[in-house]
Amino acid sequence: MFPPSLGHIAASARADLLTRWFSRYIGVSVDIQVARSYESLRRSIESGMVDLAWAPPIVCAAVQSSSLAILKAVRGGRSMYRGALVARRGEARTLGEMQGYHAAWVDRLSSAGYLLPMSLLRDAGHDPDLLLRTQDFVGSYGRALRALLDHDVDVAPIYVRDDQNTSAHDTLVELVGEPDRLQTVEFTAEAPSDGLVVVERPQQEGIHEVLEQLRTLTSGGQHTMLLTILDAEALEVAKSDDYDALRRAVD
Repeated sequence: MFPPSLGHIAASARADLLTRWFSRYIGVSVDIQVARSYESLRRSIESGMVDLAWAPPIVCAAVQSSSLAILKAVRGGRSMYRGALVARRGEARTLGEMQGYHAAWVDRLSSAGYLLPMSLLRDAGHDPDLLLRTQDFVGSYGRALRALLDHDVDVAPIYVRDDQNTSAHDTLVELVGEPDRLQTVEFTAEAPSDGLVVVERPQQEGIHEVLEQLRTLTSGGQHTMLLTILDAEALEVAKSDDYDALRRAVD
């Protein structure tokens, strides 16, 4: 199962490519679905309705203890990432200048798309409910940025590799192709990257073998369609305490 954050069309296109890859290199047929929300993705993992799930960090944090393994995405040599708040160029340049702004978020369980920006605002001394006039959840980064470009909202979140403007530029090119109309307001703290959750179910056969194949094919020694789909250069097994800080932030 895929998360909805890329948008249904983009996720569905990636699912078609990944279906063929699994059949050819892992030797299993797969049925890939796109979750309606992060919460439905979490429930599908915890209830054992899926065997594999590409999950955002907050969902990985929630399901890690009940999963066989989580393979974190490595990008730019790192398996950590940040969020950033962006506004239209020439408008807010600081968090304080966002007073009365309309915000578009991705999902209540999205790390870079909601949770990390919320922590950023609170750590800077701002109550989001008082600073922002309205807050809407639109389901994907693309929709949030499109609403920003269309002047329906005033600020939106993105995910970035690090706290450099070049990273924000690259993400904006990827998501909407119009980086010059937008500017970064502030970067958030770091969080573990998204990951491929391998679900262990009592009635499941051969999942340990599949896990070993996935680890071998995604260790970074060769590039595969799976890594292309996940926009990663490698996958690494998450340690038991990797998501502790994110769990504390939610609590």
